[in-house]
Amino acid sequence: MRTIGIHLLTFIAITLAIPALAQPPEKWGEGEIEKVEIQITKEKQITLPQAIRNYEKIPPRPAEPIKPEIKYDFKNLSFNTPDYNPSIRPLRLQAEPISKIYGNYVSAAFGNYASAFIDAYATTKRDKDKFYGFKVSHLGFGRGPVDDNNSASSNSQLRVFGKAFGKQVTSGGYLDYERIGTYFYGYTPGTDINRSLIKQTYNIVGLGGELENTTTGTFNYKLKGAFSYLDDAYQASESEATVGLTGDYELSKTSKILFNTDYNLITRKDATIEARPRHLLRVKGAYQFYLTDNLLFSAGATIAYENDTLGKAKDVHLFPDFRASYPLSPSVELYAAFTGDIDKVSLHTLARENAWINANVGTYHTNRTAEFLGGLRGKLGSKVSYGAGLSFANLKNWYFYRNDDADRAKFNAAYDEGNAKRTNFFGELSFAYADRARVSIRGDYFGYNTGNVAEAWHRPKYRLGVTTAFNIYSKLLLNVDALAQGGAKAQVYEGITGIYSTTTLPAAFDLNAKLSYIFSRQVSVFVKGNNLLSNEYPIYLNYPVRGLNVMGGITWVF
Repeated sequence: MRTIGIHLLTFIAITLAIPALAQPPEKWGEGEIEKVEIQITKEKQITLPQAIRNYEKIPPRPAEPIKPEIKYDFKNLSFNTPDYNPSIRPLRLQAEPISKIYGNYVSAAFGNYASAFIDAYATTKRDKDKFYGFKVSHLGFGRGPVDDNNSASSNSQLRVFGKAFGKQVTSGGYLDYERIGTYFYGYTPGTDINRSLIKQTYNIVGLGGELENTTTGTFNYKLKGAFSYLDDAYQASESEATVGLTGDYELSKTSKILFNTDYNLITRKDATIEARPRHLLRVKGAYQFYLTDNLLFSAGATIAYENDTLGKAKDVHLFPDFRASYPLSPSVELYAAFTGDIDKVSLHTLARENAWINANVGTYHTNRTAEFLGGLRGKLGSKVSYGAGLSFANLKNWYFYRNDDADRAKFNAAYDEGNAKRTNFFGELSFAYADRARVSIRGDYFGYNTGNVAEAWHRPKYRLGVTTAFNIYSKLLLNVDALAQGGAKAQVYEGITGIYSTTTLPAAFDLNAKLSYIFSRQVSVFVKGNNLLSNEYPIYLNYPVRGLNVMGGITWVF
């Protein structure tokens, strides 16, 4: 209201001024502004009455009675509906394709010394009830370190196997053939040799089977049976049949009974040795329990029967069998054992260990009358594991290899009928880093104290083995192996003078490497070098090994 008043007064003042401005100019006076005084007086106050906001409400309309009067009647209504069985169609996701398994492979290579290598393996896939397959391998050298093909060698094997998994019992079996070929090339250098007369070949045919419970429980067992037949190029033959049963019976959560029984029947025939059955029956049993919360202990014995006639040994032997282990921490464990046994020795054993053994060589089991061993094993984190220990053994009828006096290229088995003693100190270390690197090192030192034999012929004093594998950029694989051993002694016979002397074999150091490049999941190529230092050391007297051997090949996985 105040704003309206101000505007009104302003309008009145302008209206009064207009007549004065309308006077003729001559009455103004030249260049002179007439003095005018305007006075505005503000006296009027505009007021408005207070609004009345009391409104009269409309009275409610009187209710009128409804005629006729409404009556309500409540009744229970029951009804039945038919059953509704909806047809639900669950949403099906598209199954992911099953990745292909590349478990079968073929690998082949060729190299100097007229060397050839092949290794093939195939088996069934993705069958939870059974699997079966075969394995073929061959490694041959057409030439060797002495007079080329006079020192050729080969080793071939074919094996067919299978296994079936039942709800209660799992069964398996195998059939294999192995051929070991070599030449007696340890003859005196310069000797005129008929190559066909120094050839040696071992043919070994074997079959076997086993039964065991599928899932572990209170009573666990494994029943095994095997038969093997061996013959060589010198009319020697040997049959070996074995039956064994091993298992355990759980008495409680902290104790169980362990058992292990086997029977071996060996029949040998040679040019001058008539077939005579050799029996070896061993029955082992032990009770395993916790002496304290952490000390696991087992007490038992081994009863053995054998009918070897070497010396005046008894047929029945009783050996102690005590074992204990104690964890110093979750990652370190101490263990110890005091035991004994009969170690089986046969023509199978000697031929695989030393292919240049003489015809009509004797075979007798080794009586390990007592042995103590102990050590510790543990882990450093998840990547490093280690172990160290020692053992002391007393042995009767332990065998060694001596060169034959008449033919230095062949070896006889020299048995120590006295109490030979063997001491072994060992240590091992392994490192694994995912699939990038693996390193394993094992070192052994041996001490010997013989009885009736002058020296522990051809037994090394020390041995160091290193095995490594490296994955470089997931495409390049490198494997490096090394073996060093030495200190072995051999007996030399001078045919002219009839004098025996002792010599120490040169130390052996063998360095091998294999480099593989992976083109795809199925194809890779490799180059392998054996004895990279070309050190023609002898493992047995008069038998140097091959120098540098390089082989290149390809592997196909399918």
